[in-house]
Parts: sequence; C-alpha cells; structure tokens
Amino acid sequence: MITGKTRLWIFIDWYLPAYKAGGPIQSVSNLVGRLKNEFDISVVTSNLDLGEPLDLNKKELNAWVTKDNYRVMYLDAQHQNKKFYEKLFLEHPIDVVYFNSLFSIKFTLLPFWILKNKPIRRVLATRGMLGKGALAIKPLKKKLFLTCFKLMKLHKKVIWHATAPSEADEIKTHFGENRTILLAPNLSAILKHSFVQREKQQNQISIFFLSRIAVKKNLVGALNLLENINRNHKVHFTIIGPIDDKAYWKKCMLKIKSLPKHIEVNYKGAIPNHELAEHLKHQHLLLLPTYGENFGHVIMESWQNGCPVLISDQTPWRNLKQDKLGFDIAIDNENDFIESLEYFSAMSQSEFSEWSKSAYNYADQFIKNPKVLEQNKALFLNA
Repeated sequence: MITGKTRLWIFIDWYLPAYKAGGPIQSVSNLVGRLKNEFDISVVTSNLDLGEPLDLNKKELNAWVTKDNYRVMYLDAQHQNKKFYEKLFLEHPIDVVYFNSLFSIKFTLLPFWILKNKPIRRVLATRGMLGKGALAIKPLKKKLFLTCFKLMKLHKKVIWHATAPSEADEIKTHFGENRTILLAPNLSAILKHSFVQREKQQNQISIFFLSRIAVKKNLVGALNLLENINRNHKVHFTIIGPIDDKAYWKKCMLKIKSLPKHIEVNYKGAIPNHELAEHLKHQHLLLLPTYGENFGHVIMESWQNGCPVLISDQTPWRNLKQDKLGFDIAIDNENDFIESLEYFSAMSQSEFSEWSKSAYNYADQFIKNPKVLEQNKALFLNA
C-alpha cells in the first residue's frame, strides 16, 4: 500500500478471524481498529487459531489479504522462515515494526533478528509475560529464551511497550534500568451498546469465568472458592473460554463434579468477541483469580457489559472497591475472596445496579480517553 502514512507492520502468532487465543488477538485488533486510518498497517500472522487451522482458502495464504483499510498476511508453517521473511522485507519498505509477544520464535525472534540492523523503529510488547506468575509456568524454557535474547543484545535494539507501570518495572528487572520504555495502556474497542440493567435477586448470583482454560488463568482456584460459598447463596457459574490445556481441564471437571448442589456450572466453550455481549447480558460478576495479566481485556469487557469484577492482585487494576468496580484481592487470600463473593450475592437489585452502572461508566470513560489513544500512537512515531 502506498499512502504516505507511517508504514506499521505488526507480527502476531494469531489474528482475526482467530479468537480462541484471547487477549493478544483482542489487543492487536483493537489497536488496528483505532489506528488504521492514521497508519498504513500490515499484519503478519499464522494461519492458525489456538491449536487449529483457520478456515481460509488457498488464495488467502502467504499473500496479502486486503481488509477494512489495512492488510493481513496469513503464513502457513512452510513460510514462517528466514528465507521468506528476507524476501518479504526486501520487497516491502517498513517504517516501524511491532512485535506482539516476547516468547514467540516465529513471529518475534526470527523477524527481529533479520531486522535488527535495519534503520527502522522496533517496538516490543511483553504482554505480561515477565510477571512472576507467568514466568513460573514452563520456567526453564522461558529462562533460556530470555538468556538468548540478552546474549544477542536484542533488548538494547528495541523500544519496550509497557501497558502499566508494573510492567515497566518487570522490564527493568529483567533487562536493566536503561531500557527505552514507553507506557501505553491497551486500547479497547468503541462501545456499541448502551447500559443494560439486569435483574438481581438477593442471595442469588450469576458469576462467569472468561479466559483460556490454562494454569495461568486459575480456573481451579475459582472453583475452590465457589465450593466454600455458604449454602444460603444460589450460584450459577458460567465458564467461557477455549481449552488450552486438556490435562488442566480434566482437573477442573473433577472439581466441578464435586461441587455442592447450590453451585450450578455451565461450560459454554470459546465464544467470538463480537458475540460476548449477548452472553454477558444476564451475568452479574466476573471471577478471575489469575496468576498474572498485563492488562486483562476480559476485565475491561466485563465492565463494558456492566459487570463488576472479582480478581487477583496480579493485574494492573487495583483499588477497585472505592469506585464500585469490584474487588482486587491477594491471590492466596481465600477468605476475602469468599466474603466478596457472598457480598455480591447478597446484594439487592438497587445496590447491584449501582455497581453495574459504575462499571459501565468507567469502561466508557476509559475507552474515550484521548490520552490513551495518543500514548498508543506515540509507540510508532519517531520523536
């Protein structure tokens, strides 16, 4: 595309119409949606969703596919290599490149290495992967990757994208104080629906879990909390998300079978982002005792749909109670989690409606905040 705009290339392991990989796809699709009119955007991705091929025809593979004012290239496994990338970079000029994952071999390390000495702006998002909870999962593999990254001195040839001050601190801890770090919270999609009040009866509550089913998201922890809710409370618990770890899902199913009768569980599987509002319109509360999020799109999506949240202290969203957005609780403090669950369940219609409206209003204000948009633009513009 020849537009006179800054030519921004984005590398990501999965992209729309993929949706099962969750937050990273949403982060980039929101970024593209909000910036595509001001930047000449090209997305390079795989032909997969989480563990399965996308429904694409052969003409859409390994070639530019024109979308709504941007373009995407879906690469099959045979084209995710040094030879193809070098040919691609030779044929198409780039002003700035954005790598959406720290621990991706094919869509970060490989293209980064090829472009390391090119006179272009390189921006790298860690996506919460340097948090303690995230690094504790497959630690040896990640330690090796970080060691190689530093040995090749790639950490000095990049602008680091932090979505919160806590993430900036993590980058400094692992790569040194003198790194170039820009703070830009993730962008959210513009709200397309108005506030919808939902019915709430005292001592009854609809709670949902919205994330990949994997150790990091801690669904087992959520089920353990529900198990201990007083029997005076009737709970409908809905699980939404793809099964990323089958062995972990088996543990979850065993736990679900052992839950007391006042806890009713429904697993809906993975749901495309554009269909979420329909599924959340009768829900009251997000429960996500996660081991780590750099932003947590599901948290923002919950607020967008008028649902307060009950989350761990391993996200950037803190001190939620004072604004009636929910509670953020130390991940090992089960008693406070259980008390908070019962507090929401005991809410009357009027009290819950107040918290629900606060959540919606906060999301609306966050999305419309011009400062967040300008911070994201600044990632890709030379000072």
